[in-house]
Amino acid sequence: MKTKQALYRSVLIVLLCGVGFMYSQSESVYQQVEESVAASVQRGVQVGQEALPFELTTLSGEEIALGDYLGKPVVVNFFATWCHPCQEEMPIILEMEKRLKEKGAVFLAINMTSQERSKEEIRPFLQHYRATFDPLLDVEGEVMKKYQIIGIPTTIVIDEQGMIVQRINGGLTYDLMEDLVILR
Repeated sequence: MKTKQALYRSVLIVLLCGVGFMYSQSESVYQQVEESVAASVQRGVQVGQEALPFELTTLSGEEIALGDYLGKPVVVNFFATWCHPCQEEMPIILEMEKRLKEKGAVFLAINMTSQERSKEEIRPFLQHYRATFDPLLDVEGEVMKKYQIIGIPTTIVIDEQGMIVQRINGGLTYDLMEDLVILR
């Protein structure tokens, strides 16, 4: 009888320890979720939020990080060679790139390489439009996911402090280009 009671007590103690451990872990998980949500409110993908950092390699092999351009306005354009609206906006993109350079701003074109049929299609696409920019390649789709790009083209304008000041989902027109905060 005493051994049965001792066994029950032991099982009860183990169960209570397990419940206590689970409770302490749930508090830790809750705190981690809270911190993650707070961080995502401060940094993000919408107007008024701090732009998320990224580092990608260009078609020519150069490593580029968004943080390299802190202190300068940056326009980031997400595109793919097969995207019809991307093709339609390419002459506007080239004009915008020229005007941005004149204003001391930076233009970064990010090719959605993870969505391309082949990386080899990028260079002929650029040559067809006589584009001189060297696109960054989002081979794994990580920047696309970070910036929640669900349709292309998408253009994001980032100010000198690294804050997103404009986001255009869809193709640029000449009127939209004129409305870009950075070109006013």
